[in-house]
Amino acid sequence: MDAQAARHDQIVAAIRWCALSVAWALLVAVTSLAAGFAANSTALVGFGLSSFVDGTASSILVRRFRHERLDVRPTDELERRAAQTIGVILLLIAGYLAVRAISALADGSGPESSSLGVLLTGASMLVLPVLAGAKLRLAGPLESHALRADGILSAAGAILAVATLMGLLLNTTLDWWWTDSVAALMIAAVLLREGSLTLESVRRA
Repeated sequence: MDAQAARHDQIVAAIRWCALSVAWALLVAVTSLAAGFAANSTALVGFGLSSFVDGTASSILVRRFRHERLDVRPTDELERRAAQTIGVILLLIAGYLAVRAISALADGSGPESSSLGVLLTGASMLVLPVLAGAKLRLAGPLESHALRADGILSAAGAILAVATLMGLLLNTTLDWWWTDSVAALMIAAVLLREGSLTLESVRRA
């Protein structure tokens, strides 16, 4: 198999995995946001927002790789715009979560239990590492910084799922209402870091 044919297969695989990521992120984002607002869970809302960002990033990459597959040329400008947009969104969501979590801690308000939230975050702990691994494996051969960033975002989503799940379980079993806000602050910190690194990569490019 020559280099061009190999790259074509890798691009097709990248489109497939990113499309799967979009479908999963859309399901989780919509359901998590609905469950999070219903239960007043800042961590669950934050997880839903991070899923939305992951899905947005993957959808942009589907377009980017489809463009390359059709035109058979690099699409650096699409990658740069995708990374810049994702970085800004990550910072905005991090700021929103931090303000909401600090406000909840100051008011002493905690969430209600959410069985749906527990189910979603538990499933995400299994699905997101698979999606992240596939995208990260393809990012190297394709020399795509945007795909690598999206893979890291999916991996970060798995970590956020663990933090959110722990917050929900501790609140339900031990009535530790503050764990939800602490989990939300952890999510905000991760998103702030990823957003800053993504924008920094754009400046260096």
